[in-house]
Formats: sequence, C-alpha cells, structure tokens
Amino acid sequence: MSISDLARASVPTWTPAPPVSESDLSALIQTVGIELPSDYLDFLRFSDGGFGSIPVDPWCFDSLWKASELVAFNRDYQIPIYCPGFFGIGSTGGGDMFAFDMRGQQPWPVVSIPCIGMEPAAALPVAPDFRSFVAMFGQKGDHDT
Repeated sequence: MSISDLARASVPTWTPAPPVSESDLSALIQTVGIELPSDYLDFLRFSDGGFGSIPVDPWCFDSLWKASELVAFNRDYQIPIYCPGFFGIGSTGGGDMFAFDMRGQQPWPVVSIPCIGMEPAAALPVAPDFRSFVAMFGQKGDHDT
C-alpha cells in the first residue's frame, strides 16, 4: 500500500492539505541538507501538511508542517542547537513537536519532543518510521470515547 493510500484511508479524521508543488519540494530537498525518507517525500506529494487525530496519548492531535515551512520552523525552534540529530516535521497541538530522530540509520523513528525543555533525552517514541506514523492517522486511542 502506498503512503498516500494509507493517508487516504484515515480520511475523514485526517484532513490532508493540497499536494506540495514540485518547486517547493525541490527547494526543500536542496535546502535541508539531509536525505529525507522517501515515504515522507511521497506523503508531501499527496498532502503538504495537514492535521488530524492520532491514537497516542497525550498527543491526540497531529499537525504536519508544510514543506515550505520545515526549514524555517527547524531554524526558529533552534532544533539544531537544542536537539542535534533531530528534524521537526509537525506539532502535537499541545506544546510538543513531532520529529525524525536521525541519530541512527533510516528508517528514522518519529518521536515527540517538548518545545520547552527541548533536548535529545526528552524525546519520546511515537512510531518506528514515518509509514507507521501515517498508519496511525485516524485511529481511535484511549482519549477517544
């Protein structure tokens, strides 16, 4: 199953954004300086950002950043300074961000990191890779009644 099929399966509890433009995607790839996971790039081609629920407490909400925002958000949150080896991709909607933990080889796990008190030791596992993260979109968790 393709990454876009996984994301489509979660609609209506996941609200996709329009696909990334090829120029924004090329700019991201050239600017970011790391080889982003192919599943993530394929996802951006389907949905450049978006938001919805995930079944992981306490993060019942997920908002992924647009390709055009990624470099600026990582710089503005000072992720390279406070969390070297991580790359932010979205927000939990509750003071934490979702990020790739790039300290090992791909596939990189998706983790949650608090925006206040940001440090590598504070990273909490969310999914073993981006594909598994997308497969969680729209599933019910303990926070759903």
